[in-house]
Amino acid sequence: MSLGIGGAWIGSLTALAPSRWIFVGLAIAALAYAGYNEWRLSQRPGCDCQTIFSSRARCSLLGVGALPVVVLVASPWLLGVSPSSATQQAQAAAAGSGQGGASATPTSFRQIVLEVEGMTCAACPKTVKTVLEDVDGVYSVEATYKPPEAVVRFDPTAVSVEDLTKATADTGFPSSPKSSS
Repeated sequence: MSLGIGGAWIGSLTALAPSRWIFVGLAIAALAYAGYNEWRLSQRPGCDCQTIFSSRARCSLLGVGALPVVVLVASPWLLGVSPSSATQQAQAAAAGSGQGGASATPTSFRQIVLEVEGMTCAACPKTVKTVLEDVDGVYSVEATYKPPEAVVRFDPTAVSVEDLTKATADTGFPSSPKSSS
């Protein structure tokens, strides 16, 4: 956290959640190894060697280091959330926030399907979507490569169909209305 790692970035690591048990196992194994080494050192006869920390200080440091690891490992159960449901909630939140921050669609909205020409690859719909979302009055856009079209939900009092087709044409993707509702 002190290095600036957290917030939205750490929330996007839900792809690692299915492998959580591996990381938990590694953390517990590392703690067990450190504890075993400390126990083994305490079984040796005392020597006159100068060490930086006494045996008691090393045990205390191990305990202080183990406590946050144990709390983090147990946190989903302490908070009453299973790791799998936490992952599902994070993925749902990410999917909801990834919709371009569209505001609530008013009742006066209109939907139109634009047939888009010139889409030659699977990346083209992203360009069409981005261009249409930048037009004021557009609430949402779904663009597809096959079939080459864009479904646009917009406010007809703020933007016209001609504005939408002009925006796509200016980007190199001429379009024409297919249907509307």
